[in-house]
Amino acid sequence: MLVVTRVARSFTRSLGNRAFTSSFISAKEDKGQTNAVGPYKNLSDLSKFDPIYDDIEENSSVINLWKRQKAAELGAGTSAMSQAELIVSKEHNIVQQNMCEPLNLPKHPPPKELLENNEDTEMFWTEDLQVPYEVFRRLAKKTLVVKRTVQMTRKGKIPSMYALVVVGNGNGSAGYGEGKSNETSKAVLFATRNAIKNMIHIPRYDNRTLYHDIEHKFKATKLLLWARRPGFGCRVAPIIHEIFECIGIHDIAGKIHGSRNPMNVIKTVFEALQTQRIPSDLAKARGLRLIDVNHTYYSGIKPTPVHRISR
Repeated sequence: MLVVTRVARSFTRSLGNRAFTSSFISAKEDKGQTNAVGPYKNLSDLSKFDPIYDDIEENSSVINLWKRQKAAELGAGTSAMSQAELIVSKEHNIVQQNMCEPLNLPKHPPPKELLENNEDTEMFWTEDLQVPYEVFRRLAKKTLVVKRTVQMTRKGKIPSMYALVVVGNGNGSAGYGEGKSNETSKAVLFATRNAIKNMIHIPRYDNRTLYHDIEHKFKATKLLLWARRPGFGCRVAPIIHEIFECIGIHDIAGKIHGSRNPMNVIKTVFEALQTQRIPSDLAKARGLRLIDVNHTYYSGIKPTPVHRISR
């Protein structure tokens, strides 16, 4: 008889470190029964015991070990690894997430002369942006910083223009980019293209606010963000308000302490938004099932405001 025991991962209470102790499995067999291969051979598919706790991404190291072992059994060859992946996926019932079809990107990006010699200052689409044209047409662009910089060399001062641009689709994806050129229009163009390439997904609760309050520091800038109720509005600094419009965050409050350098503030906002702890990830790490009461029992209905009756 095979006895399986599991210890769930313990979650540390520190805000900065998300360290989890790895789970382990101990197997005890009956007397006289030994396995030369190992005691874990019969525990190939742990999802049969707990399909919620076991995740492909968290157990990627174990899956890669199975693939290497199967490839070593098949022997050396270029197709050994691909055959091992198919065999392991079939034996252990591994189902990968459905990903979008990759774009047919060119091997080399467009030459720099194409951008330098472009007379049209408006943004134009190319395949190296790594976004479909339909998504590109709906992006919102905010030019937040434009300034003149000077580089001191032996020959004298070399002036140039610097621009920082934020782009977003208003649905949880945004990015920022920096660009420099001799002309302001070209600097904005380079910054916009870099911002599109640097776009990331930012999780939002109920598609309107943060999952929890955030306190983050970047260099000399300290940022405080608080999640707010529906209809509260976006009560933050003007430069942060422009960023949240590109992202699609509508109910939030914030405060800046320390340096208010626009470039550092923008970078602090994007770093802070990536430090959110999603409840589903925390529940999965603890081996628990998560249920949103508002969405399960009330279908995500927002509370109506209460109007005071004047006497």
